[in-house]
Amino acid sequence: MKRKRLNRKNSGQFLIITSLVISLLLLSVVYYVFEVERKSGIQTTTSLNSHVLAIKLGSKNTVISALVNVSNGGENEILTTNLNELSSIIGNQSSFGKCNLLFTPLNSSPYQSGIWISWGSNGLGVSSAYANFTLYSTGIQADIQLEYYVNVTTTLNVEGVYSKLEGTIKKVNVTCTVFNEGEPALAKNFTLFYENDGDLTVQEWISVDSPNITDYGNGTYFMSFMAETKKRGDPMLVSVHMHELRDVFVNANATCTEI
Repeated sequence: MKRKRLNRKNSGQFLIITSLVISLLLLSVVYYVFEVERKSGIQTTTSLNSHVLAIKLGSKNTVISALVNVSNGGENEILTTNLNELSSIIGNQSSFGKCNLLFTPLNSSPYQSGIWISWGSNGLGVSSAYANFTLYSTGIQADIQLEYYVNVTTTLNVEGVYSKLEGTIKKVNVTCTVFNEGEPALAKNFTLFYENDGDLTVQEWISVDSPNITDYGNGTYFMSFMAETKKRGDPMLVSVHMHELRDVFVNANATCTEI
């Protein structure tokens, strides 16, 4: 079993490079279609609505990519940086006239610069990003002023129980539930740890090798493993690290209940 100290992993620099790829690809494809329609003279209200939808989807993808970056070790400011880039791209396209996308990352508690990261010891982990938007569009077909917001939130709930076996060995069962924007979601991967003596004064987390994981397909996961602590009476503290399918990272720690 591998022993390690748990730290927020600083992989954000790599993610900065790729954080806008999804948004830029989406907008590039949509704007190409719009340009074809413009040259062929078949612009319609439907295409204008698609234009607005593309901007909203681009906004959401940009917020998601920023949260992926921050939750994996990047700085909060990447959200503003990425949204500035998105706003610039939108402002430079002219398929439907002049567009201006304004944004304001939420700075109301618990958010700072639009980001809320809360990986507590009470069994709850939250990684969230929030920004308000105003879209101004002046064109041939219509003038648009649209206000909307994007809130991307991944939540991980962890509950655990354990039973004492021989000596200092314990059987541990952990149940995790995953949510995206309050709806059940799927995980990409889990990494489990338990604390060597149940005392966080000096943290010594032990990696769980190949835990037995049952995926119920509805955002609920059941995990079981054997743990050996220093003393038979040591409390059982677990730490669950998870990437969900969007690659947003969440960590939640919990104290297991003896049964």
